[in-house]
Amino acid sequence: MNILLMIMLIVIGILIYILANGGRAKLAPTFGIESPQAAITQSNTIPASQNVTGEFSDGLGKPDSISKSSLDEFGAGIASVEIFNRDINGDGRADRITRTRVENGTPHFYYEYKIELNENGRYIDITPDGLRTTEGADCALQKIRFSFKPDFMVTKISRKWRDTWTTPTMATKTTYALQGNRLNVTDNVQLKEICNVSELFL
Repeated sequence: MNILLMIMLIVIGILIYILANGGRAKLAPTFGIESPQAAITQSNTIPASQNVTGEFSDGLGKPDSISKSSLDEFGAGIASVEIFNRDINGDGRADRITRTRVENGTPHFYYEYKIELNENGRYIDITPDGLRTTEGADCALQKIRFSFKPDFMVTKISRKWRDTWTTPTMATKTTYALQGNRLNVTDNVQLKEICNVSELFL
């Protein structure tokens, strides 16, 4: 009889606790698992120009291969070469985008890009002129972003240097689209004066 009374008191205590917390109390831990809807909402708040850490992303994702090199005594030279195998023209063959990081021994560096179409195992270079970044210690003067859906597209936003690296100047957005086996300029517009062009990618 005493055992039955104890069980009833425990059950009543649990019910009182649940009611006191608005019916939202959890009887078992969730171990940090989010609902799918919460994950979707969170991912949608990240701008397309940024990765999950909040830093600028060029849209290429994870490289398929990477090689690193030693810099010279001044800290200059090719630091890394990354290769991305991506089907950019929808023919079912993996084309190739190469991203090379070049250091010059100062806080300023740049990424140089090379885009090649795979034509039956032979790679054809279709890189537009000037497809590289200009990275300052405080402001980027030129940045590149790649998009693959619905169609392959390259966006370059750049501005001219004036007086100092941090002096804002007028930025220009240039868009390239794949037409046949060529990347052609499809849009070229002025945006606004700014220091860091990374902020203009939406």
